Amino acid sequence: MGADTTTRLLLGAIAVLLFAILVVMSILASKGCIKCETPCPEDWLLYGRKCYYFSEEPRDWNTGRQYCHTHEAALAVIQSQKELEFMFKFTRREPWIGLRRVGDDFHWVNGDPFDPDTFAISGMGECVFVEPTRLVSTECLTTRPWVCSKMAYT
Repeated sequence: MGADTTTRLLLGAIAVLLFAILVVMSILASKGCIKCETPCPEDWLLYGRKCYYFSEEPRDWNTGRQYCHTHEAALAVIQSQKELEFMFKFTRREPWIGLRRVGDDFHWVNGDPFDPDTFAISGMGECVFVEPTRLVSTECLTTRPWVCSKMAYT
């Protein structure tokens, strides 16, 4: 075999290999797996289309809010009865959520209005946390864990 034939065989093998790589990448891309990113950061829990972080250490409401903000999240905003039931399953530590009294009314940290017909809140405090079966308001300086939430990666 001459040098010309060897070069042609080598170039042919490279072309076949490149074609095979393109086919595999095309298959992976069609399955949405080129990046294969997980939907939530490490140590966060996926539920529905949101990621949740349940803190371990107790802090006041504002410190929890700031922690969530630095992780591109917010204290959890509960938007449905199903989401509240999910929260009840993980509330052994009774975490802060993103609901706070302003004047006579409660408001979510994302600006959404709070509908008192959707969820009842016990207590006379400003900031809200989740007990295993209900929402409770207490003083914001009380220290307790918190829960952050943010949209899952798509």
